[in-house]
Amino acid sequence: VEFMKKLLVLVLVLLLVAGCSAKDDKTAMHKIGVLQMMTHNALDSDYQGFKDALKDRGYIEGENIVFDYQNPNNDASSMATMANALVNSEPELILAIGTAAAQSLSLETDTIPILGSAITDYVDTGLADSNEKPGRNISGCSDFMNMQTQMDLVEALVPDVKTIGLLYSSSEENSYIQAVEMKDECAKRNWTVIEKTISDLTMVNDTMMAFVGNVDALYIPTDNPLASSMASVVIVSEEYDIPVITGWDGGVKDGALASVGVNYYNLGYKTGEYAADLIEGKVTISELPIYFMDHTIADIYYNSNTATKINLELSSEITEKGIDLAQ
Repeated sequence: VEFMKKLLVLVLVLLLVAGCSAKDDKTAMHKIGVLQMMTHNALDSDYQGFKDALKDRGYIEGENIVFDYQNPNNDASSMATMANALVNSEPELILAIGTAAAQSLSLETDTIPILGSAITDYVDTGLADSNEKPGRNISGCSDFMNMQTQMDLVEALVPDVKTIGLLYSSSEENSYIQAVEMKDECAKRNWTVIEKTISDLTMVNDTMMAFVGNVDALYIPTDNPLASSMASVVIVSEEYDIPVITGWDGGVKDGALASVGVNYYNLGYKTGEYAADLIEGKVTISELPIYFMDHTIADIYYNSNTATKINLELSSEITEKGIDLAQ
């Protein structure tokens, strides 16, 4: 009897070790689905960071990991079709880059782990029960940036600001959430907010013209359609000397004046680390907390070329603390 007990314990130990080894097995091929809602530099950087993090953890594309990448370019019908196809292919987990991508996937599966990135609010958009314990098959990383920090930057750039424009896409739920918070923060400062939304990208130029002569600065939150159309924003802002502040660093690369914003490569990298932890069985998706960046160490980004073009002199506070993204 004693021998049988010892044998049983030994078998259980061996099974446990084998299970752990399977989870950490770098020789197995791991299949990851990817749904990126559209193409622009912020989301592209996010995806690159995701892949680089997995590579640094030993998951080499084509050797022991394969990515099924889908991009509907913000077409809702295509997004739903791609989400369905990804789920039916039964990947180990799926990366959803952007809120709309995660929402589409959430309608297709409640079992396959979905990691979100470049999503501002998981709870208000119905993707998670709470930030601390999502409670479902979706978790990930947030690109939320504190509005007090954002408006402090506006004030540092334009000290006499009294009226600020707010521009975002009416289809972007994330942008609406940020717009509400931005207006609350501006009310505390007694700033007037002129709010405009666009329903499609053909409206950008005309909507920008509505701000001309009426605002001291313009704020654009993290907004995927507008991120893909910054060239149209910049044409008007440079012609009429409008300081444009964006919620993401890529907007500054594209010609906005400044941002105290999200570095999407770093955000994607963190999401990739989460993915590796899931693959290796170190965490479970329903109990994996939503990751938020530390706003106290957020970087300031500015574009010195843009400042020159709109005839604005940057303070030493900005140039000494910030990162110049002028190209």
